[in-house]
Amino acid sequence: MNRAYSRSRILVMLGVILVLIMADHLRSPTFAFNSGQGNVQTALNQKDETACAPCGAPCPSTRD
Repeated sequence: MNRAYSRSRILVMLGVILVLIMADHLRSPTFAFNSGQGNVQTALNQKDETACAPCGAPCPSTRD
């Protein structure tokens, strides 16, 4: 009696499915936005060079 499936065939199919899922995930707009490449201002790229604090907070004298 022959088996209906083989272990290698199942592993190859699972590998193909994983590659397709990862390709879809890496090309998604959500992934680009979360990694700072979505052409949107994020906390990583909107720091003010004139700020006193390293996090980009304004100086106490300019908080009127």
